Amino acid sequence: MCLAQGEMLVDEAKNHQNAGMRLSEATYKAVVQVAKARDYTSPSAFMRAAVEKELRGVDATLDESEQRIRASLDTYSKQVRRVGVGQQALFAYMDALAKVILSTLPDTDDEARKASVARGKLRYSRFLKSVGANMVGDAQAALLELVNRATEE
Repeated sequence: MCLAQGEMLVDEAKNHQNAGMRLSEATYKAVVQVAKARDYTSPSAFMRAAVEKELRGVDATLDESEQRIRASLDTYSKQVRRVGVGQQALFAYMDALAKVILSTLPDTDDEARKASVARGKLRYSRFLKSVGANMVGDAQAALLELVNRATEE
């Protein structure tokens, strides 16, 4: 069946209209390749999607950019969730440690407490310096700031 220019064949059963399209051989080959590369079921499905995007005014490059941005945001949100879970575990550990320390250490008199605090500050300063020696970048700068603050107190 031949269609005159501007005529469409109506499929009553499916409520679809068929429109013929003339493509050069090179264009048709490109359509077939792109349809396969993008996992369309057929070249016709790719052409339908392209026409629908044009009718909606959606730019294909914008759609691909949005997909890449969405994928990046999904990756970042998963990483943030992992960090959050790690923080919760660290908080639970520190809470348990504080409970053990506070429930097992005896109270001391003022003189012994002052001597213990002085020794503790010295040990803490050495500890931070040894940790800082093993770190690089911004983390090392943060630890140096902690060491300087600990020595000032």
